[in-house]
Amino acid sequence: MMRKPKTAPRANDDGTAAILSRIGIFGDLDAAELKAVADRMNRHLGKSGDLLFAEGDSGDELYVVISGTVAVTVALKDGGELKLSEIGAGSFFGEMSLVERAVRSASCRLIEDGEFLSLDSGDFEALRKERPSIAVKVLRRMIRITAERLQRTNGFLSQLVQWGEAARKRAVTDEATGVFNRRFHDESFEALFSRSQVEGKSFSYAMFDLDRFGNLNKEYGIAFGDRVVVEIAGTMKKVFRENDIIVRYGGDEFVFLLPSSNADDAFMITDKLRKAISAMRIEGYERVRLACSIGLASFPAHASTAKDLAAAADKALYAAKEGGRNRVQIAGETGSRSWRKRDIPTIGERNRIIDRFVRALDERDGFLLIGHVNPDEDCLASLVSFGLLASKLDKKATIFLRSKVPPAFSYLLSICAFNNVQVVEDGNLPEGQWSAVVAFDTPKPSMLDIDEAVRAIAYSPAVLRMEVDHHLEADAEYFAEDDYRLVANASSACELVGYLAYKIESRKDMMERYGISELFTRNLVLAILTGIIGDSKMGKYLKTRRERWLYEWFSSLFDRMLSQKTRGGSSNFSSKEEVFTAIGKMSSADDRCYERIAVRVEQRPFLDCVVLDQAEADAIRNEFGQESFISMVKAVADDLAERNGHMSLVAYGDSPEASDLVQFRLRRSRSFDGVDLRDLLARFSFNNGGGHPGAVGFRIPKAEISDLGAFVEDLTRRIAEVALEAGVEPKTPQ
Repeated sequence: MMRKPKTAPRANDDGTAAILSRIGIFGDLDAAELKAVADRMNRHLGKSGDLLFAEGDSGDELYVVISGTVAVTVALKDGGELKLSEIGAGSFFGEMSLVERAVRSASCRLIEDGEFLSLDSGDFEALRKERPSIAVKVLRRMIRITAERLQRTNGFLSQLVQWGEAARKRAVTDEATGVFNRRFHDESFEALFSRSQVEGKSFSYAMFDLDRFGNLNKEYGIAFGDRVVVEIAGTMKKVFRENDIIVRYGGDEFVFLLPSSNADDAFMITDKLRKAISAMRIEGYERVRLACSIGLASFPAHASTAKDLAAAADKALYAAKEGGRNRVQIAGETGSRSWRKRDIPTIGERNRIIDRFVRALDERDGFLLIGHVNPDEDCLASLVSFGLLASKLDKKATIFLRSKVPPAFSYLLSICAFNNVQVVEDGNLPEGQWSAVVAFDTPKPSMLDIDEAVRAIAYSPAVLRMEVDHHLEADAEYFAEDDYRLVANASSACELVGYLAYKIESRKDMMERYGISELFTRNLVLAILTGIIGDSKMGKYLKTRRERWLYEWFSSLFDRMLSQKTRGGSSNFSSKEEVFTAIGKMSSADDRCYERIAVRVEQRPFLDCVVLDQAEADAIRNEFGQESFISMVKAVADDLAERNGHMSLVAYGDSPEASDLVQFRLRRSRSFDGVDLRDLLARFSFNNGGGHPGAVGFRIPKAEISDLGAFVEDLTRRIAEVALEAGVEPKTPQ
């Protein structure tokens, strides 16, 4: 057995310099520099079986193999050894001794007679001080070659994990799951990161945590928790790519090392994993729903060192947890891309979501229906429409409201009273068995008009969260779980409910099973049509062929029903025009509130705008109430856009008790359909906002606007530039 001889001759001859010139780590040195290194190296002869150093020894030398072969091994728990690789002539090992005198992470033993050189860390330090350019060149080559060697070792270890003997796996893999263990992570992460730095390639690092894992262990036992971890690891192996590295860091915590992956690449693969885990069901525990949170950071976008990259991912994981769990959070981003609302990409996916809604209505009972603060016609009508569908299927449906319903929509509540749909208007939700909570027409969860009791029900693991909405992009975020997001580019939420009803009617087996002879009753059609004609302004804002088809289909169906069932002199609606008129009908107080806002209109070339300073906005709110104020702001914006044929903008400050934000509502008329107003939010970097193509709202902190009038003046100028680019002519002065 041999370690480095205490006295070894210096290898300061020309032959040694020639040998070094063929060693990759010294490949950038010229002849004089090679001679300077050779003068500081020691020469050794060894026999097969000699141990150069053992795992755990202090590291003091770099070794270069001139002849022979060296085996690199690590110890196993059972006392055996695992051979990681073999190093032959022309290679080096023990390089970390030059950098930080690191403890040896493996043992190196000669497996055939050989000759080798060694460079002591003290000699290298002296060389670094005397000839710093040599040290820089050597270290640069060392990092590149070490990273390449590690990548080759990773491939070897991956094969061991898949095909090797159980005893051999334990050194580098987690025994329970078969993925890499923390030890492997600690020894490989920095080298992999360094390789990306040297090669100028991106590198992503992600941290994974199973949501509420402690609760699962507490409720079902530790054995169940262990089973969940093993099955999740199996899902990970199916999702990740060949070169991605999965590490079980401990318990339910995993780390993913993703070479050559930027933040966008890494998000796609990790969000795919998140969705796959949400879809998992554990045999015998099918009601248990799994979810995970993932924090993600990438080099060079988020960090320049391995330590900072891991810290950024850890911070992002914390943000994912704080943001509501079940999401992938990218470092430095506001909100999670996992929950940012986007259009359903394909007809097939839309139909699959519809099928899941139909299945939920068929299999579940106890639907709690919620909407946004100060609900408008589409929000209320979609709540009522879905409630009627549930009632048709003999299911309990309860609409939860806290905001006051405008008198113009009282007929919708009357429909509920006669169709066994419970409406809670005082915010006091009765006790009940809820299996699903469904949100309607609400851009993001923070805008839901719910209290803590309803929130606790909605986020209970045993309750299914579903959603119907048409607000996309900007800061719009999902409320529902992945498979139950009926969120699409549509004229209204009611259009989507109508499409759902249309699909249910086509299910003849379901219609027969529930004894439904006529699904589209007058009340259901009226409720659906209320939302569609309200949000589209009697069809003026319909964009796609599908939207126009559904509008015409429901309109003709409603007209046909009216001709059959409505008598002259009846107080019921006799046309959809009457419905539209009723929606816009205001009380005398609403009328006065409307005039207080509209009187401040200012005309601009492309839009009319109303700017309410803080004092004026507070005065109107105090006189007429918050709900009436919000409704009339919307009405003024709508009317101004239609009258001028272009656009309108209303700006006002929230009450100090509500927020520190300035609110903006931008509306366009049908003649301005060449521009999607949501594109303006992206173009002007208004991240806190959203809406649909014909109307958007956005919010800006008051502290960022020193003069609201000047801000609106600049904003209208920028909007005019966009209008001109779109080929829109200025409006005719009135």
